[in-house]
Amino acid sequence: MLPSMKITPQQIKLVARLYREQKQVGPRQADTESGVPLDKVTISEQSQELQMIISELKTIPEIRNEKVAELRAAIRNGTYQVSGEAVAEKLLEQILDDDVFREDVDV
Repeated sequence: MLPSMKITPQQIKLVARLYREQKQVGPRQADTESGVPLDKVTISEQSQELQMIISELKTIPEIRNEKVAELRAAIRNGTYQVSGEAVAEKLLEQILDDDVFREDVDV
């Protein structure tokens, strides 16, 4: 069990004072002589590419209405067929992915 720690009013005042002092300092500015910023952030090429891919993925609708319409029409017309083998494979995949059937799970 961890020991309990009491926070005194003096400690709260100290933290508040340190916070106010640090807030007054403000952000670091660029060096006036060279114009070079003191802090610099560089985003890797991979990260930039990932951000671009994510933004493109956000433009793709979650539900493809044209595909849904096709499937509905096929079901309505009686032409939609499902492979029993494909259904069985998906069921087995889900069962194998389920944590209940994993060997490394503590019970």
